[in-house]
Amino acid sequence: MGMVIIEICGGIASGKTTFASLFNQNTLTPLYEDFKKSPFWESFYCNPGKYIFETEISFILLHYHQIKLALESNKNNLICDFSFLLDLAYAKIGMTDSKLHAFECVLDEVKRELPTPDLIVYLDCDSQTELERVEKRARAEESSINLEFLDSLNKALAFEVKQIKTQVPVITVNSAEKDFANAESTKKEMVKLIYDILKTQK
Repeated sequence: MGMVIIEICGGIASGKTTFASLFNQNTLTPLYEDFKKSPFWESFYCNPGKYIFETEISFILLHYHQIKLALESNKNNLICDFSFLLDLAYAKIGMTDSKLHAFECVLDEVKRELPTPDLIVYLDCDSQTELERVEKRARAEESSINLEFLDSLNKALAFEVKQIKTQVPVITVNSAEKDFANAESTKKEMVKLIYDILKTQK
């Protein structure tokens, strides 16, 4: 088995980066989304509907580039706090017709060059919990995020997760209930869960 690639998907504030950070060790290295490298991310948060096309195109290229560099540098197995599945869910709620078609063409080309992920971790979190976390972390760029937007994104992502289960192994974690951000026992439980799954794939 070659390099293992795990993608984490979940709605806004579902715990993607926190989950990836549990694996900061030699055998599984976190790869964090460098979202501020997208020139459109601030505009997107202010008005997602208006700037979603350029934002999501930039994000799939950013994710593609990050994974490509990691593969070229022969790094350890990767666990990414981002997922092309989430990129697609964003696109599905904000694009139609020719723009969505163009987005899917770019995404298909990107995925053709990269290995299929060995595992997708789906952080299932209800919209109300996500909104409370967004409000608690009080990031200026997220101030316009509302429950309706979180609901739409979660529904779109749940649909894409259901579709991909026939192609890629998916593990679902209820990140509203599993406090892997603070509880040491839950952190260990999550790490063991992922490593046990990887062992069965060898």
